[in-house]
Amino acid sequence: MANWSWRNKLPSAHDFRQDAAARNENESIVCVLNPRAAAGLAGQRVEELRRAVDRAFAASDVRLTEGPGHATELAAQALAEGADIVAAVGGDGTCNEVVNGFYDGKTPRRRSSIFTVIPWGTGSDLQKSVRSPGTLQDALWVASTGMTLPTDVGHVSYVGTDGQDGERIFINVAGFGTNGDVVARSNKATKKYGGRVTFLQATLGSLLEFEPPRVAVTWKGVAGPGRWEGNLLSAFVANGHYCGGGMNVGKGGSMHDGLFDLTLVPTKGRARNVASSWRLYDGSIYKVPGSVRVYASELEARSLDGTPVLLDVDGEQPGMLTARFANLERTLQVRGGWLRSPLLRDEREAWRPGR
Repeated sequence: MANWSWRNKLPSAHDFRQDAAARNENESIVCVLNPRAAAGLAGQRVEELRRAVDRAFAASDVRLTEGPGHATELAAQALAEGADIVAAVGGDGTCNEVVNGFYDGKTPRRRSSIFTVIPWGTGSDLQKSVRSPGTLQDALWVASTGMTLPTDVGHVSYVGTDGQDGERIFINVAGFGTNGDVVARSNKATKKYGGRVTFLQATLGSLLEFEPPRVAVTWKGVAGPGRWEGNLLSAFVANGHYCGGGMNVGKGGSMHDGLFDLTLVPTKGRARNVASSWRLYDGSIYKVPGSVRVYASELEARSLDGTPVLLDVDGEQPGMLTARFANLERTLQVRGGWLRSPLLRDEREAWRPGR
């Protein structure tokens, strides 16, 4: 692949349709496919994907991952080769790995390149946040012709599972508390019944068994610095809106304002925790008594009682507290299915304190 060039790519052998001339002739795309996505079904449809991508783009390539972390390497390689668009084909885990390929630490590798989503996995919550269609053909249409917006991402530094310092970029939702426990449980499940059922089962299991740790959280927000301390059930650091198979934890927020939607939910006892779990899905989790919701550009969280508190980073579980989160404002170009620019209106009009 080292000598591969966009200019040397011949017209697709799959293009027999009369409307093939309507393909995107101006941008090159690399699709990074996780063949294990959707319980392995994605790997059985590689040729279908190649044909569909060839119909949408004159210059394209599909590259398959071989294991954890490989999508990050493939994305970074594609950017070094000059790809205009790098698409994550899979679930939220694949999206997170591909986005990490766009960065070296906190620094974007190539600011002009575009990230997009072609959902093809068990959990595709980022798809909802960037309004990407759920079907292959429609998602490729958005990748080819959609609106591109400068978008925030998050950076988190943490204590890794091996005890060493780690760091990671996230684009959708991070968190800690039961969140990390839910992800650990979900990643051990078969996921054969889909993302929503898998995450719901894991969530109920965590709510019944999780021992809430005592945690301190400090932040820098639009209303100034703040601090919270208590026995924590869950914390959501939302850049996007949805996580956990459809949980709406960033309702009314924005991916383009340099701020996280930070929600801290204290424990209320196992029975009341379970009874309030429906609020995760209708966007009202901040209404659980004692909860705090603020807009913050930076925050730090640490365990006060020595209990390991696991992280959830875009559906992955890379480590634990102590963790520091920073919003990298509008550093990633994202092509999504927005019908009108959310930069031209108040994205928070759906949520106001007290509602």
